[in-house]
Amino acid sequence: MARRPKTRAPFGIPKEIILLTRQDVWPYTFIADDSGGGCGKVPMPPDAPPEEVQTAIFTQLADLTRIFHDVEIDVEWSSLTPDSWVGHIRRVSAEEPAPPVVVPEVG
Repeated sequence: MARRPKTRAPFGIPKEIILLTRQDVWPYTFIADDSGGGCGKVPMPPDAPPEEVQTAIFTQLADLTRIFHDVEIDVEWSSLTPDSWVGHIRRVSAEEPAPPVVVPEVG
């Protein structure tokens, strides 16, 4: 994937996502560490499984966070009410690559 030139990020690193379900839309809000954030609507049918909607939102936020901040994030979802969820986001560190395998010479 090509990287964008470094520009001012439109938001800080996400900390929390609030997802709601309504009759015809999946609205969400996210809060970032810089007191900023954003909101939107997920373009999925109202009868979509909540897990699929959660994955769609998180994938977009994770991609943008990686592009603008070079940071990997993960999320843990929990239910607020039967029709709303909160995703708690945390930074994850990239694992160090495994050292190369050295094969002894035979002979």
